[in-house]
Amino acid sequence: MTGLKRRATLAGMALSAVAAASLVSAGPAAADASDDYPIPHRIIITQCDTEQYMAAARDTSPVYFERYMIDRSNRPPEVQQLAFDRIHWFFSLDPVARRQYSEDTATNVYYEFVATRWGNWAKLFFNNKGVVAKATDVCMNYPKGDMSIWDWV
Repeated sequence: MTGLKRRATLAGMALSAVAAASLVSAGPAAADASDDYPIPHRIIITQCDTEQYMAAARDTSPVYFERYMIDRSNRPPEVQQLAFDRIHWFFSLDPVARRQYSEDTATNVYYEFVATRWGNWAKLFFNNKGVVAKATDVCMNYPKGDMSIWDWV
């Protein structure tokens, strides 16, 4: 029985050493944005403005557009304005800066300050690759800067 205890102790120490070596060699955890996460590539490279994209999303994915606008209308006016300003800022960036923004939001949970006030503030723009694909395919067919898209009832 003594030999069995000794072998069990040695096996336990060996397993502990392997576990410790695994932890030491693993290095820090890392995350980065993929081509479509957290922001779909098509939104990053589109040349459409915010309103062109929204009009296209309204016509190609009306249910998602309506859900977004209902959710938006249930937010306080200052949060609606914050989201409005932030998405216009995003669309004002060039593709390289949009890609960096995507990387920053993927690797730093606190990077996007609007999300602390409204978690789904950019859902229509970022969260559904199918909606984005359909809308970016046709958004150039809509007029630029048509602010009436925001006057949803």
